[in-house]
Amino acid sequence: MEQEYEKPLVLVVDDDPTNLRILVSKLNREYRLGVAKSGTKALEYMKKQIPDLVLLDVMMPDMDGYEVCGHIKREPRLSDVPVIFISYVDDPSQKTRGFEVGGVDYITKPFHDAEVLARVRTHIMIKQMREQLKRHNAQIGKELDEHRRQLLALLDNLPGLAYREIVAEGIPDARRAVNFVSDGVLGLTGYAPERFMGEERLGLLDIAHEEDRETIRRTIDAALKERRRWELIYRIITAWGEEKWVWEQSSGAFDASGKLITIEGLVNDITEKQKNELGIRRENEKLRERLKARCFTNIVGDSPPMREVFELIARAGGTEDCVVIFGESGTGKELAARAVHECSARCDKPFIAVNCGAIPENLFESEFFGYKKGAFTGALADRKGCLDRADGGTLFLDELGELSLSAQTKLLRAIEGQGFTPVGGSELHKPNFRIIAATNRNLAERVGEGKMREDFFYRIHVIPIHLPPLRQRKEDIPLLVEYFLNAYPRVGDLPAMNGEVMQAFMQYDWPGNIRELHNTLYRYLTLGKVQLGTLQVGSDQAAPAECLDGGQRPAFLQEPLATALDRFERDYLLEILRRNEWKRAETAELLGIDRRTLFRKIKQFGLEDEEGK
Repeated sequence: MEQEYEKPLVLVVDDDPTNLRILVSKLNREYRLGVAKSGTKALEYMKKQIPDLVLLDVMMPDMDGYEVCGHIKREPRLSDVPVIFISYVDDPSQKTRGFEVGGVDYITKPFHDAEVLARVRTHIMIKQMREQLKRHNAQIGKELDEHRRQLLALLDNLPGLAYREIVAEGIPDARRAVNFVSDGVLGLTGYAPERFMGEERLGLLDIAHEEDRETIRRTIDAALKERRRWELIYRIITAWGEEKWVWEQSSGAFDASGKLITIEGLVNDITEKQKNELGIRRENEKLRERLKARCFTNIVGDSPPMREVFELIARAGGTEDCVVIFGESGTGKELAARAVHECSARCDKPFIAVNCGAIPENLFESEFFGYKKGAFTGALADRKGCLDRADGGTLFLDELGELSLSAQTKLLRAIEGQGFTPVGGSELHKPNFRIIAATNRNLAERVGEGKMREDFFYRIHVIPIHLPPLRQRKEDIPLLVEYFLNAYPRVGDLPAMNGEVMQAFMQYDWPGNIRELHNTLYRYLTLGKVQLGTLQVGSDQAAPAECLDGGQRPAFLQEPLATALDRFERDYLLEILRRNEWKRAETAELLGIDRRTLFRKIKQFGLEDEEGK
């Protein structure tokens, strides 16, 4: 009995006794089942018991499935329960409405038993993973609370920086100048107490990290207005350039009239504690990533547009709906299609790629539906079409916009479940496959021009994924160059990928996208020069040579790839900083990175000493 109770509970809601009987007979081996014949009965059932998943019919007499789902999602104790809709209506607008009210899936009748079981298993597994993540978060919260408790106990015995700020006429000093600081300041900051006194004194805000100063000001101002204590966690930069995390506990002192007299506080080093907390957060992020796909190893990119693409790929992988991947030629549409396939439950089944633009009209049926032996001259044996070969897996339709109207009509009938008959055959085939398509055309415009059937468009165009051209993700170019260089055969001497070459690659717009970058890079490695628009990169003298200057290759030709890329990044960063007169905020915005990353790179490349030169 104990093992039976541990089975997940599935609530089946349908007013059709036949459907109920079929669903119950298929699910009762793996799940505990609840049954309701109306939306009202289902809601009454869930007041007493919370199911792990709800299979919900759309068309019911008292209230339809969408209304029932809305009630479920508005109830806090039920909002995490996944809802799968079941309906005879196979209409994209109805599916969209189902997802809008909170459903996680949509199954059309008549359904395949295996399909229902697979989808139920998948969504229960996702729910269980989310619950595991919540439990882990709760455990992390307890650990963080314990860390804070331990830190409070330790701070009573640790040396810290005690201070008293200067306040003039009830107004605190803008730089947080002090008239007293304890000896502990030397160990914490590297500055002697005297450095905070005298005419050229340092203020506490001067040693705070530039990115944290505004937060410090706002927190202190708000606390002083409300006359309460405050706590701050922020970073300081020590006398030797090290970044430390500190925890400050402070309060203002007021006279009887309410005028601010001084500010006193204690600052302690919590660098190690903060690193530990950041480590725990990173571990938590890794758990979150388990809910996403782990299949992007062949798609190179870390820019914001590509992160959005990865997120869409992961979401598309969790559904069975058709996907259309839009993008210019050379942006990697087939790689993205394979990634969706690898993220899906069909990942261990075939991925069949078909170039629609390369199939003549008279061979369409033979290629897609297959043929029987003797169906025509040259048909010496039975041959499966690509639809049969994709059974259980994914059919990738490249260059979808090139399909003729006649081909669209035939394919639409097959993918809507009506099946097809191979050329020369009589047996009806109904393979189970998912369609992922790709195109560099605007399909909506082709519908308007009468070159694509509207019903075919809406059947295929369920989840769109737009791949950005390379000119809109230039920050990924160094990663792509490194990836292609690692794959290049190590034969003989190669020309240098120096800063000048990399800068030319970054400035070029790459109309042929990644395919052009790949071919151009290999052409440069082979010839030692290449033409980028009107700019020639490299020269005849830059081509691979046996020797230079008495038989010795220059140092940059002997550098590892990582060193060459670091050298280019340092030189490029230094040049941009100089052009912006070392204004960090403007430089970070121009480079498309946040200021924290910019400060880290300045420190990494030792550029602090270059300022002012």
